[in-house]
Amino acid sequence: MQNAALAQIFDSIADYHELSGENPFKIRAFRRAAEAVANYPEAIEDMAERGELETIEGLGKGTGGIAREFLATGQVRLLEGFKEQFPEGLFELLRVPGLGPKRVAVLFKEAQIGSIEDLKSAIENDRLKGIAGFGPATIKNLQSGLERLAKVSRRLPLSDALNLAQSLEGALSNFEGVQRAMFAGSIRRGCDTAGNVNLVAETDQPEKVLEAFVHLPFVLTIEEQHTDGATVRARPGIAVHLKCATSESFGARLFFETGSSAHIEHARRRAEKLGLELHPNGVFQNGKRVGGDRESEVFELLGVPFIEPELRENRGEWNAAAQGALPQLITQADIRGELHAHSTWSDGRHTIRQMVEAARARGYEYHVISDHSKALAMAGGLDAKRLREQAKEIAEVQQDFPDIKILRGIECDIMRDGTMDLDDDILHELDIVIASVHSGFNMDEAAQTARMIKALSHPAVDIVAHPTGRVLGVRPGYAVDVPALIEAARETGTAMEINCSERLDLSDEYAFIAREAGVLLSIDTDAHSTRMLDNLSFGITTARRAWCEKKDILNAKSKDELLAWLNRYQQ
Repeated sequence: MQNAALAQIFDSIADYHELSGENPFKIRAFRRAAEAVANYPEAIEDMAERGELETIEGLGKGTGGIAREFLATGQVRLLEGFKEQFPEGLFELLRVPGLGPKRVAVLFKEAQIGSIEDLKSAIENDRLKGIAGFGPATIKNLQSGLERLAKVSRRLPLSDALNLAQSLEGALSNFEGVQRAMFAGSIRRGCDTAGNVNLVAETDQPEKVLEAFVHLPFVLTIEEQHTDGATVRARPGIAVHLKCATSESFGARLFFETGSSAHIEHARRRAEKLGLELHPNGVFQNGKRVGGDRESEVFELLGVPFIEPELRENRGEWNAAAQGALPQLITQADIRGELHAHSTWSDGRHTIRQMVEAARARGYEYHVISDHSKALAMAGGLDAKRLREQAKEIAEVQQDFPDIKILRGIECDIMRDGTMDLDDDILHELDIVIASVHSGFNMDEAAQTARMIKALSHPAVDIVAHPTGRVLGVRPGYAVDVPALIEAARETGTAMEINCSERLDLSDEYAFIAREAGVLLSIDTDAHSTRMLDNLSFGITTARRAWCEKKDILNAKSKDELLAWLNRYQQ
């Protein structure tokens, strides 16, 4: 399916329109088209083939034409024109905390600032003075944002890397001479970020396939090209490695290209003990090929069941496999509801009714409305009075949706001293309370840890959200002793969140520790729109990397089980 790639194109066009000062109606049209395509259950290419694109609500004549152009050519002239008009560095500027498209456009027009380096230079040389909206306080915040950004890895967040990998895989699969193609590497293992994209193609015409590959519209430069592989740079500058394999070696090649290196090294040692030789072009015994066409066959020959890609990090998966003790990993089908989602009552894009409709469409048994609390004024946070007003709307919507339980919740800010942003009386009225940090990121580790432990020890708090505060590609987490938080969560019976958005917080490493400690994990999309409910897959991947099973996940519980857990202190 090309839905995700096309949705990203519509979003990019909307971003460029914002940078160019286009009217808001046109911008909204592209945002609406992006959402419509991303949420559409059928492959967009199938709709185009039947001439039914414009039947998708949210697509008009103009956006439908762009969709057809993309599906036919792999690119969009309007988008390519924008890329020629605006420096690529402008989108890097959007990564700076505090800079949105409008402010970036002002910087570009008023001071010819087209990159992060330009911004640093302008601040150092006092060139922002006199530009509307860039007073001393704003400039100081930008300096702080640039410092935080400098600490962030340049690796692509999983969501972006996966979108690129799927697009490349789809393009490869359509090449003449390619029997099958798959992405591999850290993206297939579900790592939270990726430094490159690895692809494997089954073909008996490698030269022809490689020549077509290096000339894909995605490609910026060709780094290397050999008889059986090539390396290119693809937008947005990431390295892409393609390896070609014959049908009899495809499985072994996929195994090697998936990694990790430590997992493969363990496999080699195991093979040696069994009198086998493990190579990217197959499994051999006494110089004779004995397998390698299927990846599962590699594991069979090594005497263990198939090990899922997410587990291949040498964290004990080989011993577990040998003992028949691999976990029954959590799947999307196990999730029974959403425990952290917003609405138009705070900074969400959709109403309570729309969010519940989308949750019901996913087959959920329950859905939590957890808008922000009053401390987050910029997000329209709710005080006790507004929360009680919201309860009336929730009750009205509940009457129309008897088959899904709507839970009253709040994402309540943790104040600097560890107290909650709302009084106990209103917190205890709610079905579920999610505690989170949105300020005070610069506190030292001891103070930050004490602050959060105090909050998660509050008797009304059920879940601590995005516990480290990181945003992949934007900012690192704040200083906090996560193992100490995990221990406090174990003692208090508080769940910890795996946030499925661009945060993936908890990380798989910390989620692994939490699971082993017996702490329940909640896989939450933190959805601010119906479209964001689809981010569940990224949280599921993180949980799988943490060896999580259904029993480890709070929102894998049935409605009755969840309600019993939420009332655990009243029993």
